[in-house]
Amino acid sequence: MADEETNTFVQWRHAPASQWLYCPLCRADLKDRCWDGKMRRYCPHCGFVYWERPLPAAATVIVNSRHPTKIVLVRRRYPPEEGQWTLPGGGIESSESPQEAAIREAREETGLTIAIDDELGTWSTPSRETVVVFYVAHPLGGTLRGGTDATEASWVDLEAAPRLAFSTHREALARFIQRQVSAG
Repeated sequence: MADEETNTFVQWRHAPASQWLYCPLCRADLKDRCWDGKMRRYCPHCGFVYWERPLPAAATVIVNSRHPTKIVLVRRRYPPEEGQWTLPGGGIESSESPQEAAIREAREETGLTIAIDDELGTWSTPSRETVVVFYVAHPLGGTLRGGTDATEASWVDLEAAPRLAFSTHREALARFIQRQVSAG
């Protein structure tokens, strides 16, 4: 990762509304105002309203075509849950669809180019800060390796898989396993 600076902390979350002091559009002081029964940060100068919305994300269960009981897991490089195992995934950028984000994140974190086979489901994190769309995919090419957000990427047998760091990933993997059992 020669083109990447070493960063010991990545701020990947937006600040909660209570921490927004100034309008991001005109720099005027933000005020509190009740909108739709909820207090929101509002700019009386230009009309900006800070609508608290969850961040969209996508993640993928990448299945080994030759060994359908093996999937790719990545070890997280950054907080939260630094050093723990997860499915490859991350935030959806404004210029991409959830499927495009899943493909990009898989490439960035695993070195693999993937094709999406199916949508597994959508979960909200317990804090409701993030909504994650999970997909099932298979590799088309590339070399498995840890990438920008992952210190390690590895093929793992489902029966020997470590506990995943995030509950949404555990739920998605459980659904994947349930589908595998039901199919056959």
